Amino acid sequence: MVRWSSVETQKSFVAITGASRGLGRCIALQFGAKFPPDSGLVLMARNLEALESVKSEMISQSLNVKIVVRQYDQGNTEDADYFNDIFTDLLSTNNISPSDFEQFMIVHNCANIGDVSKHSLELSDAKFVQKYFDVNLTGMILLNTSFFRTFSDSTKARVVVNMTSAVTSTPLPTMHLYCAGKASRDMFMRVLAVEDPSLRILTFAPGASDTDGTRGIEANSRSKPLIETLKQLRNNGKITFPETPISKLVQILEENSFENAVYVESDKLF
Repeated sequence: MVRWSSVETQKSFVAITGASRGLGRCIALQFGAKFPPDSGLVLMARNLEALESVKSEMISQSLNVKIVVRQYDQGNTEDADYFNDIFTDLLSTNNISPSDFEQFMIVHNCANIGDVSKHSLELSDAKFVQKYFDVNLTGMILLNTSFFRTFSDSTKARVVVNMTSAVTSTPLPTMHLYCAGKASRDMFMRVLAVEDPSLRILTFAPGASDTDGTRGIEANSRSKPLIETLKQLRNNGKITFPETPISKLVQILEENSFENAVYVESDKLF
């Protein structure tokens, strides 16, 4: 059985989805500065150019970790082999062996907000709704399975960070798909923790951050009360730069005293 020490003291292989911007970019930068030398960080997102930019930013900081970028579409659920081969291909292409590491971690950050210009009873496009859950739930599950099939050694530390939101328990108008998708992911992680106690799982809500997603809600939501709430949060300094909650995430992982699969908020909003 694994003895849990500080997550960030062990030579690690870390995969981060949605790493091209916003919270994902900050996770890559702060993790890269914290993990031991010769750890491996895999940056995953659809936008390869943006991933390369994050990689260049990390290199400019003289970080002592190996950085790999992988173009990745979490909504590509039609190709049966797409998820199965991701990490085996990545290891062989980059001459990396699981035996090189003491710990394996996946950070599920990839997500989108959905169509906030509609209310719940206006959702009538089955393909749009299905695609939303492909990206935000189904693809995450398939990638998670692929990761732990590749890194199956339960004698080593294996960690999941599930990036979530306070909307899993607080319904917000026009946030129908986002609320449902995040709540489903959180429950999936709780079940996973019960089924496999060898996994260390943290579900982390970063609060309101000044990202493209938050700005998209402010610009496009049909709900005037929601827009007003976000405006008040911004005026009160509650909408933070992404670096702030990710620093809290780093601290939580360093302390590593959280209950398994627990939900932790960076800042209470509702």
